[in-house]
Amino acid sequence: MTSLQSSFIIILGLVFTTIACQQTEEGPADDQLLGRWELSSATVNGSQTDRLRDLYFVFLPDTSLQTNILGSETNFKYHISEDIIVQQSDPLLNYHLQEITDSTLMLQTEIRGSTFSISLRKARPKINTESGR
Repeated sequence: MTSLQSSFIIILGLVFTTIACQQTEEGPADDQLLGRWELSSATVNGSQTDRLRDLYFVFLPDTSLQTNILGSETNFKYHISEDIIVQQSDPLLNYHLQEITDSTLMLQTEIRGSTFSISLRKARPKINTESGR
């Protein structure tokens, strides 16, 4: 019985370690993604475009996303699966996460048969200059 209990504890420990490692692998990308991102540049099918000149994404900790990529500001849920950010909209949009740093984000997506490559920069938080706040 003692060796059975020891084996069970070891197996249970391995399961928890595996789960913890998997969660840690996804954590940094999620944390880096949070905040407001504004367009630096964009291409459509390889050609520079200014069609997205006011584009932004705001990724929130509750897995909601505010963006104007479809024309007007809309809120969506999102989730990350490996290097794909899935915007749960109609139509469903998948953004291939090409690169992320603390200040830059590069995404690629397909909308209505066109390939969009999007380079964004992290927006600086607005500082309230009013006294007493």
